[in-house]
Amino acid sequence: MPREFPIRFGKDGAYELTKEGLTHILIGEIIIRPITKQGVRSTDKALAGGLHTWDGWEEFLKHHESIVHLLEYDADQHDDWFYARELQNGVITLKIPRQMFTGGAASITMKPDVHYKSGYLWKTLYPCGFTEDDIISALSEAFENLDREDSTYPTAENPAGVLYGYALIDDTFKAMKLRIQLRGNQILSAFPAWEQPATGNNGKPYSHGHSINFNIAGSVVNCEKYTKVWGAVFSEGALSETELLKLTPVFILQRRRRSPEISIGNWRDIREKELIAVASTLSLEDLQHVESYLNDYVCSKDPYGLQYFFYSNCLDKIRADDAFFNAVQFLENVAECIQVLTHSDLELKTRRAMDAILRFLNMAVVHTGGLCSLMFKRVIGEFIETAVYHHDQNSLREFFAALAGSPCRSALYAEFNLNPFVMENNEAGWSRSGVEEVDLELGPENLYEFIELQLGENYMVSLSKEQRAVIAQAFFSRPEQKSMVVDTMSFLSGIDFQFFMPSRLRPEWFFTKLPPVEEDLLSVVRDYSRMLVIYRQRVVMEDFAAYKSVPDYKQAGTLEFFNLVRQKNKRQFIFDLHRIMLVMMMSYAEVVGFGKLKTKVHEMLERLPKEAVPMPKAIPDYIIGGRKRPDSFSGDHEEMIRAILGRSS
Repeated sequence: MPREFPIRFGKDGAYELTKEGLTHILIGEIIIRPITKQGVRSTDKALAGGLHTWDGWEEFLKHHESIVHLLEYDADQHDDWFYARELQNGVITLKIPRQMFTGGAASITMKPDVHYKSGYLWKTLYPCGFTEDDIISALSEAFENLDREDSTYPTAENPAGVLYGYALIDDTFKAMKLRIQLRGNQILSAFPAWEQPATGNNGKPYSHGHSINFNIAGSVVNCEKYTKVWGAVFSEGALSETELLKLTPVFILQRRRRSPEISIGNWRDIREKELIAVASTLSLEDLQHVESYLNDYVCSKDPYGLQYFFYSNCLDKIRADDAFFNAVQFLENVAECIQVLTHSDLELKTRRAMDAILRFLNMAVVHTGGLCSLMFKRVIGEFIETAVYHHDQNSLREFFAALAGSPCRSALYAEFNLNPFVMENNEAGWSRSGVEEVDLELGPENLYEFIELQLGENYMVSLSKEQRAVIAQAFFSRPEQKSMVVDTMSFLSGIDFQFFMPSRLRPEWFFTKLPPVEEDLLSVVRDYSRMLVIYRQRVVMEDFAAYKSVPDYKQAGTLEFFNLVRQKNKRQFIFDLHRIMLVMMMSYAEVVGFGKLKTKVHEMLERLPKEAVPMPKAIPDYIIGGRKRPDSFSGDHEEMIRAILGRSS
């Protein structure tokens, strides 16, 4: 039976949705525009607005064959990538390349990002399988369950309004929050809000940590479908250990395992001297072999995923065979190969290291769980050193251009302050918030504390610190996982966790090279600054009582006093380095005449003391009524891990 329009919603049918409005929601407003590509003029289709269903997205994607899922993306073959994650209630958040939007449609997504409502170039979609009838039914229910605090009704003076309502509230874990955009009584659009309702441990509000995070987990929509392996070590999709050993450079295979008696600092010094010596002896064929290795899937696309696979399936061989052990330490191998190519570049005036770095930043994927992020911080730290000291005057400019849009950039920006692990219970320890470079042998316990904070605001609100600690350790509970953690952490040093800026990369070093493009630098500073805001807020949430308390120096020397000051210093260190970074960036912007950067950094400094990310919000009591709310923690750690990593993990 044909549907009659307009469809009316709300009390007495006060609001109406036209056929055009429904089409806007289902498939979007698609326009045809002229383009020129490689000198050839043609046309393509661009999104001018709307599109909030997976079916609509897949239909639109058919017109852009050179754009693929991040898991498939190869910088040598494709123009760009998209990414989609599914929330627990089925709502999908979809990141679309800028080139698929019209200019106006892209800019519309920036304003809600600024105000912590949703991400720039992101769309929120109804759950997969949601039909036209399902959407209309959800919209009807949402109008019956409007959020009084969040909604802004249209008025005669300001006809533009935004209402927020809840649908499917009888099913706690499917409950959905909708954003309804109005002009007068006309429904312009209606789609899932980014901030879905908090139900127990779930329901994440908008966070920059999510909008620049493209981590791979079971919650990635159609994860298995989009995972396409390629390269020298795969034969018809199957891994060949023999081919892996052939592909891996000899100086990697022959690396001696680090003895526990040798400190990580000494081991790094010894190894660096070995790599410098190797670099000077490599022939052109050897250098091309290293390049091929770094360009292969095992290094440039999914090094962590493959390492996890080998530890899950070949642990006995990893323990028994030194060459095989070395071959599967993919991210450490990337770092060492970059060191070798950098020294070779400096001698031969080539740029093999920079080319490999840019390829990695453009396409490598990070996995959820924490360990992968720490490994990426170590690797990208090596990239920074290369970009700073490379002979190519474009090196820093190219590094920032790649970093600004890198799918793995959030791993670099997610800082990990090591000072609390080495702080001493004496006056020197109490009186300073920390030092920029911490000398520390890292172990599994450090990883678990990092994971606790990475769980996010919803888990920090719902779970105690003790519960979060149990969850963190459950991420790597099996013997093969524990072995991978121990082996991986043995390669990491305190130097790897210096803050990105101003410690690892100081703005005054920009003067030694061609400067970064202002837009790229602004994008990096903005993303990084917002990630530091998240970090500081989570440290406060970790122990809010400590944040509010004033130390009683009459208790100095006691464990209670030490723990309080330690926690307060933890937050202060983040704040101090954040402010220093912004002040340095302001000075740099003034010197080089980057007016836009200067203005934005000035705004960041003004907001710095009070800026915060939104907190999880449950469905209001006046809407939920007598329905039972879920318990925040059931005690089933395995189920919790599956919920965090995704259903298939």
